[in-house]
Amino acid sequence: MVRDRKEERTGFQESAPYHPDYDLQTDFVMVYGMDDTMPQRIQEWKDKGYVVHLMTGVAWGTYNDYLDGEVDGETHWDEAQMDRDGEMIVHRKEPIIPYMVPTVSFGKYIAERIRAAVDSGVEAIHLEEPEFWVNGGYSESFKREWQLYYKEPWSPPHSSPDAQFRASKLKAYLYTRVLDRLCTEMKDYALKRYNRILRFYVPTHSLINYTQPTINRTT
Repeated sequence: MVRDRKEERTGFQESAPYHPDYDLQTDFVMVYGMDDTMPQRIQEWKDKGYVVHLMTGVAWGTYNDYLDGEVDGETHWDEAQMDRDGEMIVHRKEPIIPYMVPTVSFGKYIAERIRAAVDSGVEAIHLEEPEFWVNGGYSESFKREWQLYYKEPWSPPHSSPDAQFRASKLKAYLYTRVLDRLCTEMKDYALKRYNRILRFYVPTHSLINYTQPTINRTT
């Protein structure tokens, strides 16, 4: 008898290809990460009858091809979140995986990767952890975003309570902007190209959990 998984009541996240050792027999699987193996991993789980979602970080990930300029010939390390001492705020040190300032360029890069997942047949996208650290707001890209948003030169967030408030407001705006763009553009693409209603989710931690390490969150 073919199992009916359409209600998607249970699911799990997995970055590895299908293997019977961790086939949990849930309704859906969140294939994690957007590397060159993504289409194959999606297909393997689909072949086993799963409803397949994609989960990826929208603030951090193995996006070094973008950072190093392999995507468009331009390096993008100035889009890494940075603290007042000029240190990158990183999720991992080896390899270096920084938290990103969600610029228009970065949003375009993520969109193209999601497009490949849509082409591979995923039915939902999870853009996890849209996080901007409170001690961030010092990178060159953030300074440019400040000028565009406030129409005035950047003010260091630590310089006054007002500057810190305005920096936090801008951080929330930037992640709201990139999430809105990704969801809108990719939903439109999936419907036009495949007549498929693509769903989006934004997994986050709790407010208490974010407050403990002093992370701004969008939602």
